Amino acid sequence: MPEVDNKTHPKIAEEPAQIRETGFRALFTKLRKRHIIETLAAFIGGGWLLLEFVHWLLVDHYHFPEKSIDITFVTILGALLCTLIWRWFRGTAKRPGNVKVEVLIVPLIILVALAIDLNLILQMAGIPGKELLIGIIAFLLGIAWVIFKLSQWAVSTPDAAVKKFDVSKPAETKAEKSIVVLPFVNISPEEGQDYFCDGLSEEIINALSHIRELRVVARTSAFAFKGKEIDIREVGEKLNVDAVLEGSVRKAGERLRITAQLINVADGYHLWSERFDREMKDVFSIQDEVTLEIVDKLKIELLGKEREQVVKRYTENPEAHNLLLKGLYFWNKRTKESLKRSLECLHQALEIDPAYALAHAQLAFIFISLGWLGFARPHEAFPKAKAAAMKALEIDGSLSQAYAALAIISLLYDWDWTASEKGFKKALSLNPGFDYAHFGYSVILASLRRHEESVNALKKAVELDPLSLRMNAELGFCFRLARRYDEAQEQLKKTIEMDPNFGLAHHYMGMLCNDKGMYKEAIPEFQKAIELSGGLSWAFGYLGYSYAMSGQKDEAQKILHTLEERSKEEYVRSTSLIVMYHALEDIDKSFECFERAMEERDPVLPLINVLPELDVFRPDPRFKAFLKKMNLEK
Repeated sequence: MPEVDNKTHPKIAEEPAQIRETGFRALFTKLRKRHIIETLAAFIGGGWLLLEFVHWLLVDHYHFPEKSIDITFVTILGALLCTLIWRWFRGTAKRPGNVKVEVLIVPLIILVALAIDLNLILQMAGIPGKELLIGIIAFLLGIAWVIFKLSQWAVSTPDAAVKKFDVSKPAETKAEKSIVVLPFVNISPEEGQDYFCDGLSEEIINALSHIRELRVVARTSAFAFKGKEIDIREVGEKLNVDAVLEGSVRKAGERLRITAQLINVADGYHLWSERFDREMKDVFSIQDEVTLEIVDKLKIELLGKEREQVVKRYTENPEAHNLLLKGLYFWNKRTKESLKRSLECLHQALEIDPAYALAHAQLAFIFISLGWLGFARPHEAFPKAKAAAMKALEIDGSLSQAYAALAIISLLYDWDWTASEKGFKKALSLNPGFDYAHFGYSVILASLRRHEESVNALKKAVELDPLSLRMNAELGFCFRLARRYDEAQEQLKKTIEMDPNFGLAHHYMGMLCNDKGMYKEAIPEFQKAIELSGGLSWAFGYLGYSYAMSGQKDEAQKILHTLEERSKEEYVRSTSLIVMYHALEDIDKSFECFERAMEERDPVLPLINVLPELDVFRPDPRFKAFLKKMNLEK
């Protein structure tokens, strides 16, 4: 997305955000956006002309009864009321009980207008005594209509609407319409506001991802264009989307100026654009308005509980919300220091608002990242993640992030495969566009040797996040677990072509070379992975294995010594040592590592039953005993 500068956007960049929307101004804005004012003007002008036409031509010239004017007036008034009510209530953000007020009231107004018109016609025809009967019939029809619609909506209340989706499998997202929300450009005079701009974009992405009719490109792919000069049509082609949302943010103290524009990729036409001059406390309303305008302009009908999820607020405290955005910003960097800062931000947010369910869920993901990446001992980090996820669900039982976090813990810490699978299904039933939940779901399926389903789940994650190096590399790894080595190699090559400096793809390529007995070819891949990862310990074990299997056992011993020394100061995954001890022909040591890995809840263990490098251990009764402890035995 192009950078916004003073020359191309002088008003946005230079004009201070001083306009404050009063209650009247806010009402006027709603009237204008819902086209109420234009509708009134059109009906007043058009209605007056029509009445003049009836009076002058039909009554005066052709001598129609005077009541013709009354009939015309009642018809125009009924049409005006129906149009105003429809436009107003179709623009509302919340529908308690799924009741569409306009669908109830408009037919009733039509019935009343028709009843009055029919009475007037009967009077003109000289047929008396029918007015009461017509009124009663209209009244009964109105009551019948209200009862019918309310009973119909009762069947499809939000809870029932969710139940309509079979939770035995994740809900599929229809690909009829698609959008990417590009990161908002930061044009704030203050430094350090990138977190706020990124967070605003990410929250809109998350809100839209709840809509089943809409494919929403996930954060990683959307943010691949951050800070770049791009063409909208190029973005659309790369991500295969129909529409692009872009915008800018100017934050000065407690004042906000946010611009947003929705662009149709096919022709570059602006479907909608708006500028918001508000205070920080109004940021929630801005997000809601932007999201609902997108839904409206893409002509999407929100089903069941979708509208509630799209405009849902998890806190009313702007400061707590601001800290959550900072926490997300640091969490997405995934370094030891950034995760520490993210943790601090989330704790501060929860001190301000202890009932902030989304903050509890994000806290769970931070602890999961710390344990997964080896920045904390898993058996210490994962229980904290579990407690945070359960707290989030205690506050809000409809939070997809909390279900996904708890499903990950069930997988990595509890080894409860049934609970994990159910958790991911629940998360995806609530949020079909949750790419990370699709990825987690693929892991549990792979653990249970349901490889075809696992590959399909990861393909879905890649569809939602096509430019994500992580998701593309994980798909290659998933093919490897299924022993589909040629497809794994092709996918990993594709990922490395996307970015030759992505360490995880090189690590997985090294594993694949080992699977094929190409140990010398694996060595440079692992060396590259270690270099690019900053020397993470888990990559060293596989390098040592490759050295040992290629005959360079002295090099393998050096790596083993290095890891043993590092383990005295930091957490080193025991699973990274298992295969290296085997290559050095010390099987008993390998099984000691298995024991230690189980005590530590090493995050690789859920894949113990499918990893190709562990095939050599499968005949051993000790290995089968481990599988039994993890409830993975056949």
